[in-house]
Amino acid sequence: MGRRSTFSDDDVFAAVGRMLVRDGEVRMQSVVEQTGVSVGSLYHRFGSREGLLARAWLDTLAAFHARFLAALDQPGEVPGLAAALETPRFCRDEPDKALILVCCRRSELMSDDTPEALQAELATVNDRVMAAIEAFCRRTGLPLEIARLGLIGFPLGAVKLYMPGAPVPEALDEEIERAYRAVVLPRLVSS
Repeated sequence: MGRRSTFSDDDVFAAVGRMLVRDGEVRMQSVVEQTGVSVGSLYHRFGSREGLLARAWLDTLAAFHARFLAALDQPGEVPGLAAALETPRFCRDEPDKALILVCCRRSELMSDDTPEALQAELATVNDRVMAAIEAFCRRTGLPLEIARLGLIGFPLGAVKLYMPGAPVPEALDEEIERAYRAVVLPRLVSS
């Protein structure tokens, strides 16, 4: 029987997000210093620095995508509005993960040294969400570019006005809703 893990991936990923925001890079020794996890344990779990960064990105996207997809399927007065509001809610509920989602680019977390299996997973990580958005567009008659603006562009741009320097205020949800309704609702009504 193998030894039980003595550290949480979430703690390590949170440290990765904080380092990327603060330092613009991640060093394994810095992860060790921030988390108390041994360098050997980190390499055993993630294989390499690049494996750690890729896993942090994938973990964050999986958490956000689960919430976004569930919200996109919710019925409501304004189709898709719940999904648009998931971005600020995720940022408030999961601030450490949100640092990675909002403040980091995929190119900062992936390099030529990223293990091939993880590169393949990273290449397809958004496919399910894009397929769901395309299905949403077919159901509602909404043009894809308008759906992407309302569901992704406005919410992400709005939370970036606050993060990483400040928490995302709840009042921002109302502004995202106004923008969504202003751009998306007329297109839904006319379809």
